[in-house]
Amino acid sequence: MIIAELYGKIPSKLENKEDILTSNVFSFFKYSDRNILKEYLCQIGIEVSEKDTLESEFLFWQKYDDGTEPDLIVICGKYYILFEAKFYSDFSPKTSTIESQIVREIKMGNQSAKNEDKEFVYVAITAEYYQDKNKYSKYENGDFKFIWTNWQTITNFLETILTSQSFFQYKEYANDLLSLLVKKNLRSYIGIINLSVEEKINFHNFVFYNKNTSEFKGEFSGFIESLGQFAQIGNYKKSFHNSYFNHLQAFTIHSYENIFYNGN
Repeated sequence: MIIAELYGKIPSKLENKEDILTSNVFSFFKYSDRNILKEYLCQIGIEVSEKDTLESEFLFWQKYDDGTEPDLIVICGKYYILFEAKFYSDFSPKTSTIESQIVREIKMGNQSAKNEDKEFVYVAITAEYYQDKNKYSKYENGDFKFIWTNWQTITNFLETILTSQSFFQYKEYANDLLSLLVKKNLRSYIGIINLSVEEKINFHNFVFYNKNTSEFKGEFSGFIESLGQFAQIGNYKKSFHNSYFNHLQAFTIHSYENIFYNGN
């Protein structure tokens, strides 16, 4: 599905489906070296061992008794981790007849974790750049661990492992998934300061444009020449007195071959 999306071979109405995005991303964690899963979980605050990840279980779209259907359950070591992923949509709010989506998933997930003698962890994944404290802080003081993260964190994580020789055999898989996330604009701004030496940008104090040597000289040949083909606007000789603009007549217009801007 990743390749199909990269080449635009799936219907546009499916491209923004969060279920497709969830499948693409977490299939990578399921089928790649489980140490990659270990590194990712540790990055978002869930400390697990290599043995834990080797024995971990992925349960996609499991339905609870009340009909609630979280995107993914990962049973790893002592943890029962519920992932609920959002892309463009938001979590379902509370109505007059039903609790909010997060509350329902916490209730059912926490109970399922206790049934399996595991510690419950709720992970909310969204496309937001920053955590909205007003939206999520009320869930952070319960008898379980609540984690907010975003897709951009996964993009950054993929960029990191692509520079590691440890997971070199999964480079193509990781690179395709990274390309997909970038295509969906799920990449954080890292700032110019983080550019490598090879990507060094040379800054100049001036900008110089020569119309005779420019490749786009047909697009821009100078204001004077471009506007010269139009008739000039004459003085307005009716009731309006334009003496306010008389001082403009003293300006001398020159034709230059170069446009020059000095930043100093």
